[in-house]
Amino acid sequence: MGRLCSRAAILATTALTAAALVGAPAASAAAAATRPGAVEPTPAICAKTAKTVEDGLTEFAAQLSDVTQAADSGNLTGAEKSVRKAGDALVALADDLRADAATADAADVRSTLGQLADEFESQGKQLDTLKDLQELDVSRIDALSDQMIAICGASTAPVPDHT
Repeated sequence: MGRLCSRAAILATTALTAAALVGAPAASAAAAATRPGAVEPTPAICAKTAKTVEDGLTEFAAQLSDVTQAADSGNLTGAEKSVRKAGDALVALADDLRADAATADAADVRSTLGQLADEFESQGKQLDTLKDLQELDVSRIDALSDQMIAICGASTAPVPDHT
């Protein structure tokens, strides 16, 4: 169970890191979200995506908690059922990230979010057993999260005054 907890901690860290994507006020994201089909600037997408990732990984963490509780009580069938639900949470997160990406005005944001969605989906679809959970590899998710953080940070950096 120690390894399961470390996997949960890694993904929780990823969620907290994703929350750092928010560099723009939430009001920007809310204003853009009120226009269906609107193309959104990078700061608004960063705010929206941070919330998307936070919500998705919160659901994933809840399922991991169920895995741990079931396994600790000796219910391995229930634990594996929760592993599959955790995988489903990652697949749902991927779908939500793709929806966010579809409204982004910047090609690099769309591309990076698409890759991040693909990775969450791939990892989620591979989760079927406790062994699968133990072998979960989040290194690519971490790298793509770092890439989004860099993009979002650059979009909120102050513009130098050359006067």
